[in-house]
Amino acid sequence: MSAGTIPLHASDPLRFCALLAPSGSSTAQRARTIAGALRSRLPDLMVLADDPGFLLLVRPPHPGWALHAAREGRTQVLGSLLPGTLPKDSLPAALEASTDPIEAMSVLTRLCWGRYVAFIHDPERQQTSFMRDPSGALRAYIWKVDGLTLITGGLPDALLDSVGVPPAIDWSALATLTALPERVGSLSALTDVTIPLPGTIYHIGKDAIITQGIWSPAAVARQDAAPLADLPRVLANCIAGWANGSSPVSIELSGGLDSSLILGGLARRKDRPEIHALNLVPGATGGGESRFANAVAGHWDVPLVEVGIHPGEIDYLAHLERSRPEQPLVYGLDLVADQTSVRTADHVGATTILSGQGGDAVLFQPRGPHIAADRLRAKGPGPTYWRLLAASAASTDRSIWSSLWRSLRPLPMRAAANFQPALAGPQLRAQLDAGLPSHPWMVEAERLPPGRRLQIAMLSNCQIFHAPTLTSAGLRLAHPMLSQPVIEHCLRVPTWELVPDERDRGGARDVLADWLPQAVRERRTKGEATGFYSRAIALQFDRLGPMLREGHLVRQNIIDRAALESMLDPEALLWRGDHSLIATLVAMELWAQRWA
Repeated sequence: MSAGTIPLHASDPLRFCALLAPSGSSTAQRARTIAGALRSRLPDLMVLADDPGFLLLVRPPHPGWALHAAREGRTQVLGSLLPGTLPKDSLPAALEASTDPIEAMSVLTRLCWGRYVAFIHDPERQQTSFMRDPSGALRAYIWKVDGLTLITGGLPDALLDSVGVPPAIDWSALATLTALPERVGSLSALTDVTIPLPGTIYHIGKDAIITQGIWSPAAVARQDAAPLADLPRVLANCIAGWANGSSPVSIELSGGLDSSLILGGLARRKDRPEIHALNLVPGATGGGESRFANAVAGHWDVPLVEVGIHPGEIDYLAHLERSRPEQPLVYGLDLVADQTSVRTADHVGATTILSGQGGDAVLFQPRGPHIAADRLRAKGPGPTYWRLLAASAASTDRSIWSSLWRSLRPLPMRAAANFQPALAGPQLRAQLDAGLPSHPWMVEAERLPPGRRLQIAMLSNCQIFHAPTLTSAGLRLAHPMLSQPVIEHCLRVPTWELVPDERDRGGARDVLADWLPQAVRERRTKGEATGFYSRAIALQFDRLGPMLREGHLVRQNIIDRAALESMLDPEALLWRGDHSLIATLVAMELWAQRWA
C-alpha cells in the first residue's frame, strides 16, 4: 500500500464559537452581525444559546460530538462525555442544580472525563465562565478584538473574514516558541489570542477575564498514593471509552511500548471491535520498528498495514498549501505520516484512530537519579533507595557516586533542552537572558520532588499532541494515554514504582505484561527516528535553506543568520543529528509565512 495523498486545503470544521459582549452595547450588536456573517459562510452552524451578552453557535450533534444543556440552557457542555461517566444524554444532578460555576465545573472534572468544553452564563452578573476539560483534548482559543470576546474552537478563514480584523503575529511569543516548541499547545503566537489552560475556569466579565484553577497535575500529585496494580483497569476503561461505538478502529502501531499497549488493551476485550493497525516503515536507517509491530499484530491476530516511506517523500514546504493552523505544527510536521494515517483509516472505514502518544510521560520513560531522589525525599535512605541508585547508574552509564551526588543535589530542569542559545538573534537572546516563561503547571509544581516535576513537565509538553493535524479532523484521533483518569492515576503512583529498575517504563511492563507479546515486553531499547528525519531534511536543504535564511525568524531577529548558516550543511546534519532543532525552525517559519 503506497502512502498516497489527501487534499491539503481541507480543514477541521468550526465546532463552536461563543461571542461575548456587554448586553445592549454597540459591541453586542456587532457580535450579532458577526454571527450572522459567520452563519452565512458556515450554514451548518446553529444557535445553541442566545442570552443577553452571550451568543453560542455550534455544529449539530454527530458521533463524538454531543451537546448537553442544563439550567435552562445557561450551562452548556460540548463534546464527548465518555461512557460510564454519566447517565445517557444527561448531566450530573449537581451540575443541573448549581448556580456557582466553580462548584459546577469542579463537579464536572470530578465525575466526568472526555473531550469537551463547558460554558456557564450568568446574565444578571454579565459574566460567562468557560473551561476546557483537564486533558485539553478539545482545542479552544479566546480571542479579544475591539471589546468583543470570542471563544472558539478554531480560527478558520470564515471566522476571520466575518470579524474583519485578523489577529497579527506576536513575534515575542513566536520567539519563545522557537526556543520552547513544546509550548505551542499552551502559548499562542497570535496577538490578543489566548490558549486557555485545561482545567482552569475563565470568568469573562464586562471589564476583565479572571482565571480560577480547579485542576492541575501538581494538585493531583499531592493526593494520596495510588496502587500501580490498578493501572490496567484504568487504562483499559479509557481505551474502551475512546473506541466505544467505533468499528473498525485504526491504531497507529509503531511497535513501541505505548502503541502496543493501546492495541493490546483494545484487542483483549471480549467485545473487541474490528481492529486494523498501521506501521510506517522508514526507507532509511533510523526509527524502524517493524519487527515489533508485526509481533504485536500477530499476537492479537490484528491485520497490519505496513507503509514504506522514503526520506525523499517528506516535503515540509507542502504545508504552505494547507489551511493555516492556529498554532505551529511541531506535531504533524510530517505530512506523509499524517496523510498516510488518514488514508489507511479511510481505506478500512475506521471512524476512530488511536495512538500511543503521551505514554512516555504518564508511564514515565526517563530513568536516572531523580527517581532515587523522589524515594529519598518520601521515605529516607534505605535498601530501595540504594537499589534505585544502582539502577540509575546502570541505565545512564554513570558511576554510583555520580548518581548518589545527583540524587542529593538534583540538577535544575533545562528550560530549552533542544535549543542552542548561540542560534538566538537579539530578540530571542534578550528573552533567554531574562528567563523564558514557565508553563503554569510547572510553576505550581515547583515544590514537588524532582522526578514528579519532570513527569509534569513532560505532561505539559504533551499538549502538542492535540494539534490541528489532518488526522485529528472530525475528532477522529484520540490519545488514550492522555485521558484524564490515566493522567491522574499515574501522577499518584510513586515514580519509583513506575521506574523500579533500569528497564524503560518497567512498572508498566510488569502490571501490563498480559497485554504484550514477549518481544515487546522484554525489549530494552526505544525507537529512534533521528537518522530518517536527518536524511529527510538534508534532501530538502536546497529549498529549506533559502526559506530560513531569508525568512521571518531572521528578519524579526529571533534567529541569527550567521549562526544559522553553520547548521545548513547537509553533511554536518547527518553526523550532528540536529534534525529536531531544524524541524522546529521550519515549523515556526512555515507558520509565520501563513499568518504574516
